[in-house]
Amino acid sequence: MRKDYERIAEIKEQMRAMLDKTETEKRALNETEEKEFNALKNEKVLLQMRAERRGLDNEPDYIGGVSGAALFAKAVDDVVNHRSLTDYKGIVSENGIKVVSRAEVSAITTTDAAVPVTVGEVIAPLEKGLILDKLGIKLQSGLVGEFIFPTLQAVEASIAGETATIGDSDLNIGKVKAAPKRVSVSIPVSRTAIKQTNYDLQNIVLTQLSKASARLLNKWLLSGTKLAGATDGCFVKTKADVEYDIALTFANVVALETTVMDNGADVTDGTAAYVCTPKVYGALKTTPKEKGSAEMVCKDGMINGYPVFVSNYMDADTIGFGVFSYSAIGQFGEMDLIIDPYTDAKSNVVNFILNTDYDLVTARTEAFAIAKKKAA
Repeated sequence: MRKDYERIAEIKEQMRAMLDKTETEKRALNETEEKEFNALKNEKVLLQMRAERRGLDNEPDYIGGVSGAALFAKAVDDVVNHRSLTDYKGIVSENGIKVVSRAEVSAITTTDAAVPVTVGEVIAPLEKGLILDKLGIKLQSGLVGEFIFPTLQAVEASIAGETATIGDSDLNIGKVKAAPKRVSVSIPVSRTAIKQTNYDLQNIVLTQLSKASARLLNKWLLSGTKLAGATDGCFVKTKADVEYDIALTFANVVALETTVMDNGADVTDGTAAYVCTPKVYGALKTTPKEKGSAEMVCKDGMINGYPVFVSNYMDADTIGFGVFSYSAIGQFGEMDLIIDPYTDAKSNVVNFILNTDYDLVTARTEAFAIAKKKAA
């Protein structure tokens, strides 16, 4: 960028020198000088545009000189106090705020409509709370229509003689289709807090909504019990793959990895991991690999070369192992942030309600295994 500014300064100096010369000689630019002057002028404009474009990447989103946080606070205040919402041109209504995509922002802002919340502002903090995100698997947002996860059975090659006829191998491609489920999150905020927090209101509300959504999605993914109205999480099984008596052993946890590998899942793609409760995690950090060994089952957040993640949403006394690239979470359609100042008006509370659709799919259930303590 510095070179661009230096070149702009050089161009300006050249242009000044050319104009000074014609002024001294009391004449206009000749044809050759005019071509050179216009070329310098065009180069300067292009360099300035490039510098301006870079600057936009480092600026917060401002619309009409007002930051997104300020717009959010103003929109909430206008809805709660029943002020005119015509300036928002449909983005904000008496029911709440439409959460728009980044692509929609470009189209909307050309009409000078205010955009208090974008999808990215909701999804980004939500992703950070997901175990899948820690493994590099991103939540698919803004999906339209069907979300289909293709599955493929393994195919083996064969050894044959030089002139032998090779038989065809069947390539069995299946699919797991998502069926969106409505997810609704409600955050109550007192009117007093709304007035006091002012421009921090956007951060407070969106952070809490995202955290609540992340908790639900992690529970959906990891719980051994199917959630009402939801698809099965990756560890919902009729019977544990490994059962142990009193305490987990190194052999128990390795048996989970063995089970998954034996089922044909690729554990080398970088998304294989163990997941357990804090209690199990603590126990494994103090459990020797074998009697008398100084090496523990879990060391530096790793078991047998795989990362270990901790979640209270795993069932008590369980540990799971899986290849999480076989799981996916999708967010469908539009998001609506409803502002409800009526339901809890007597308590001086405004409810912020985020409605959207999610689904979680597990392409290969055999890519996941769980160890559970035997019932007493």
